[in-house]
Amino acid sequence: MNEIQKIAFEMFLDSACYENDFKPISEEALAEKLKDRGLKASSSSINRWKAKFNWNEAVKNKVTLAMSENKDVVALITRSSLESAVKNTKVDIERNNVLIAASYEALEIEALEILEKKKRGEKLTKEQADMLKFISTLSTMRHDKMLDRQAMMPPEAVSANEIIERFNQIEIEVEDDVIEAEISSDDN
Repeated sequence: MNEIQKIAFEMFLDSACYENDFKPISEEALAEKLKDRGLKASSSSINRWKAKFNWNEAVKNKVTLAMSENKDVVALITRSSLESAVKNTKVDIERNNVLIAASYEALEIEALEILEKKKRGEKLTKEQADMLKFISTLSTMRHDKMLDRQAMMPPEAVSANEIIERFNQIEIEVEDDVIEAEISSDDN
């Protein structure tokens, strides 16, 4: 880098700080600051310098260094990243469920149309037969998965009153002779 490029680079790097979320100054603003110092550089020249000397990578390195030095910042970024990932995952699952439901609805309509054609005695095309086979396989696999999920579900919860009522219905017969014999044998 020549002298002007080095000054521009230092100003660019210094502009990315914690207070502005490490967002560096724009090319236009940097060109204005250089102009204020009596140096001439256009925003397009600065953009070329950024690409040629990889200034954005230097900013990333500065961010990494700043995070490694400040444990509170690392914890904050980690926590917010995890929260964001969890939120995005929930949204993705909800959106995916909507798409799955819509897909099955479309497949159901397609299957019913093919079956109606078959009932009318019309011959199915190879494409229609393949589609019917695909829908059948897909829905059977889905049904199996749903049964697996249902099998893993805990049994219905019963209330405390129901449990007490069931205990009250249990009869226990106790023979005094057997209990006394066991107690006396434990004493010896």
